[in-house]
Order: sequence, then C-alpha cells, then structure tokens
Amino acid sequence: MKQQSQALSSFGENESTRQGSANSAEVALDFIERFWNEGDTASISLYLTDDYVDHAYEPGHMEGLLAMAERLRTAFPDQRSTVESVTTEGDRVVVRLRMKGTHLGTFRGKAATGLPIDAKLYREYRVADGRIAEHWALFDTATLLRQIGAELNEQPACRIDGAPAQK
Repeated sequence: MKQQSQALSSFGENESTRQGSANSAEVALDFIERFWNEGDTASISLYLTDDYVDHAYEPGHMEGLLAMAERLRTAFPDQRSTVESVTTEGDRVVVRLRMKGTHLGTFRGKAATGLPIDAKLYREYRVADGRIAEHWALFDTATLLRQIGAELNEQPACRIDGAPAQK
C-alpha cells in the first residue's frame, strides 16, 4: 500500500477488535489504491460484498460506484488520491484523502481545461468478513468546480445523469 502520512488509530477495547480494525483498514486502503488510483474496476469482485450498498453514488450499489469512477477517470485520467489519515473503529474505516489530477475531459458540463485539480475527500467504509459492505463519501466538489472554472449549481454532486433521485 502506498500512503503518505497515515495515522492509523483504533478505539477498540481488546486485541481482537484492534486486529479486526487493522484488517479493515488494509482492505479499505488496498481498495482505494487498486480501484481508484490504478483504475482496476474489475477488482470490485474481490473487494465488495455481493449486497454492497453505496450511500454516496446513485444508483446506490456497484453500478453507481462504477459509473462515478468512469466519470472521474474520463474527466481526470491522471487523478490520484493520496491518503492523509485513516481512523478505524470496529468494522468502520474513515479515510481522509487528497485527490490531484488534471482536467482533461468533460466534468459536470465543463469541457476539458487542462487545469490542475486538488480537492479533499473523505471515504467511510464498513467492512464485513474482509470485504467492503457499505461506502459513504464527502467530496469537496465546490473547490474542484472552482478550480476548473465550472459553474456551481443545485445538481447533486454525486448523482449520475439519468439515475432516479433517492428519497
């Protein structure tokens, strides 16, 4: 796993819980490296449970995740997320990341500008039996859009065009 500064902390009460947290962190960090940074979309079969739920992307399952990854990879083909910190508690892993890249494709209606991007994001994973069962994300989309000169609007940041809105 390639990380910059990684602060791995566990709040569990016993060795078994701490070991589970460390393993959960490894799963999450390996997934970020392989899926997001290397673009290995086929790896989802190794990392995600069959009943995976995505609370960040619509639709709220593997297809939403794959669609968002494709959208980001098309707009920012050289994008890379660097781990700034990791916190674990039980089956939960929260990762603070910094995504950098170059705007080389259309993103949210803004044609490629060639401008660099540098935005923060947080990902939370629930890991069950060594695989990711749930995902939440918070992405500083406003900063990214300002960096590429795009207009901020009311469109949900993580909604895939054509996907029905979740209620």
